[in-house]
Order: sequence, then structure tokens, then C-alpha cells
Amino acid sequence: MRKKWLKIVLSVLGCILLLVLMLITTVDRTPYQEMDYYRETVDNFKSLQPALTSGDTLKVGWSRASLVPEKSVPLAGYGKRRGAHYTSIHDSVYVRAFVFDNGLSKATYVSADLLIIPPLVYDRLFEILASSGFNPGNTFLTATHSHSSIGGWQPGLVGSLFSGEFDPDVVEFIAQQIAIAIKSAEVDIIRARIGYSAVMAGDLVRNRLVGDQQGQIDPWFRIIKIVRDNGEVGLLTSFAAHATCLGGSFKQLSADYPGQLVKMLETDTLIDFASYGAGAVGSMAPLTPRLDDLTEIKYMAENLVPQIMLIQNATPVDYTTDLGFSREEMTLRSPHFRISENLRLRPWVFGRVFGEVSATLNALKIGDQLMVGTPCDFSGELIEPLSDLARQDDHHLMIHSFNGSYMGYVTKDEWYDLDKYETRTMNWFGPYNGAYFTELIEILINKFAPEE
Repeated sequence: MRKKWLKIVLSVLGCILLLVLMLITTVDRTPYQEMDYYRETVDNFKSLQPALTSGDTLKVGWSRASLVPEKSVPLAGYGKRRGAHYTSIHDSVYVRAFVFDNGLSKATYVSADLLIIPPLVYDRLFEILASSGFNPGNTFLTATHSHSSIGGWQPGLVGSLFSGEFDPDVVEFIAQQIAIAIKSAEVDIIRARIGYSAVMAGDLVRNRLVGDQQGQIDPWFRIIKIVRDNGEVGLLTSFAAHATCLGGSFKQLSADYPGQLVKMLETDTLIDFASYGAGAVGSMAPLTPRLDDLTEIKYMAENLVPQIMLIQNATPVDYTTDLGFSREEMTLRSPHFRISENLRLRPWVFGRVFGEVSATLNALKIGDQLMVGTPCDFSGELIEPLSDLARQDDHHLMIHSFNGSYMGYVTKDEWYDLDKYETRTMNWFGPYNGAYFTELIEILINKFAPEE
């Protein structure tokens, strides 16, 4: 009898061990520059030829479209909401679009009051725009990263956790509204002058990953100023602080502090049109006094707007004829959803849970302004050397997160083994992605450097 029970126990233990081996493997720490995915991607980036044109004086149009659906949908942003629908509308959410045209080529910049630009929305958008002349190459997408905007746009277990129950009607609605904003902006293009400025706003952002003493922040609120020949002024802005003033217990629809910021710029100043796009928000959080949620969004906006207006009033603007853009697919390391420092789920398990993940880097050049779009929460700790490199070529760099594909967080490599949300739970394709992305963006910046 004892032998029989021993055999049963050994059989059960054997099955458990087999199951563990099927589901779990070790973290692959092979240096990224020794791996095929790196060599393939770098070769592709080095052979990339951006679309660069210098035509007539640049014309610019802008427009917006509502993202408030006709039916109730879940909120996106916090798993603790458990897919709850919004109970009311605190402030409206929008998609805002700029269209740039120099007679030889055109491009569009789009920012939406969403958590991210959902991959399914990205795919559907270009089906809608198929005959419009806009495509993945000349369309620059980003989001405000509001954690209190509409959800329902991502299928699967992880999709339902962050954006609620999947609803294909939401995907169609968002894509259609983005297309409407782009097409409306193109109808109203007018010759314009363009300039760049930045506000030092380090007192409104903190390093939420390791603290400001150990880590860095990206303190700059960046502004592209556009003055059209009819006298209208538009601002295209970006900042690194996460749009998380409103917490998981907040269940009203809202664009968080970026929505309040844009509203104040358009109603309390001489700005005719404003947009906000999430910058390098990885590791960066808003820095506010301990206030209630709604007071915090006002605090952020009310402290930023006077500084923005002061500097933009003094920002020189000039006509330009230069327009450029590019988009290139990246290949990634196999997925690393870690359950401990050195153990991870096998890639096939990740695929079943998270679905297929792709990644691209894209860029948009408007005169001396260069914007780079990333498929992630890109860390503000990685910005400074990239900005310095762009300045060597007389470019002002603005890096955005959430360009339509999404592959988790990209953080500074020295923090990879920290047992924290950004580095353990959401760093899906590490290690060494900080260095990998930096190298690719450096190649991209150099591709847009003026010819000597």
C-alpha cells in the first residue's frame, strides 16, 4: 500500500515538474548586440531612407473630433476598476489632428485623449484612410495617456484588465473619429510659420521608479508653435508626467490634466488650437501636493499654462519648406514576462495571454523640429543624450510614447532587476531595451541630419 501511494506521489510530482518546465524558463541575458533580432533591425534602420522634401512654404491645418461614444463603455487605465463603465462625463475627450503640406508631400500628427493608441484602431484607421494619401509612413500618432478615458478596445485577458470588456464598435468609433479629424484638418490648410520652445517644469514631474535622488527626470514641457497667415495660433505640446492625477477610484470620463491644460489654453488665452501628447512618460509621474484628484488636475494645468504663455509669446517663428517622415518595423527579443528575477513564462505562454505584439519607430520632421514616436511607455530617463545628439544637427527633439503598437515599458537598463511594476510586470521584452531603443533612435536622428 505504501509503495502504491509513493508511486502516486512521485507521478503527481513528475506531472507538476513537467508542467513547470512547459510553462517556465530562465531569463535570457544574452547581450542584445549578439542576437539576431538586433542585427536584423539595425541593418534595416541603417538602410532606411526617410521621405524628405523641401517644397513650397509649409501649410498647416488643424481640427478635432469628439471621442465621447453614444453608448456606455468601460474606462481604460486601471485594473482595479475591473472593467467598470464610466458613470458620467467630467470633461469631454477628443482626438486632435494637425496636417502639414509643402506641395510635394504631406503628413499628419494626431493625439488622442486615450490611454494608448490601440493596435486594432491603428490597423482599422489605415483601412479607412486608404484613398486619402495618409498611410503608416506619414501619419504620426500618439495619446495623452489619460487613465480615465474610453476603453473596450483590446481583446484578450490583458486587454480586458486594462480596458474592460472588448467591444469592436469602440475600435470602429475611435478609428472613424481619428479619420474625421485628419480629413477636417486637411480641408483647412493655410501657410504658416513654425517655432520651438520649452518650459523648465521640473517642479511638476518626479521619478516614480527610483526617486529623484537615484534617478533622473525629463523636466521639459516642449512646445511647437504654429502661426498661420490668418493670424491663428496653434500649439503642439508634450510633457513626460503621466496623466494619472485621477486614480482608479475615479469613474468619470476625463482627459485628466492634459484635457484641463488644453481647455485652459484654448479658452483663457489667445491660443486658437492646442494639443497635448504624452512624452517619455516611463518612470515619470506628476508632482503635486497631496490633493483630491480633481484639484490635482487643476494644479498641473494652472501651474503650466502661465509658463507656457510667457515663453510662447517670445518664441520666434519662421516659414519652412522642409517636411520629412519615416517608419520602420523593429524586431524584439522573445517575450520576458517575469515571475521572479531570473524566471519567466515561456514565450508561447506570453503569446496566449497577451496576444501578438509588434513594434515600430517612426519620425516626423517639420522644419527644425523632429518628433520620434515609440511603441511603449518610453522612459524620461533616456531622453537627455538623445536631445543632445539632435541639437548637434540643429534639431529640436520631441519623443512621444504610444505610436500605435505597444510592447510595454522601456526603462533604463540598470533598473531592470528591480521588483517594481515598470521593470518586472510591464517590461515584456528586456533586458537591455534601454540601450537597444537608444541606439535605434540615434540612427533615426542621424538619418534626418542635414547633408553637409
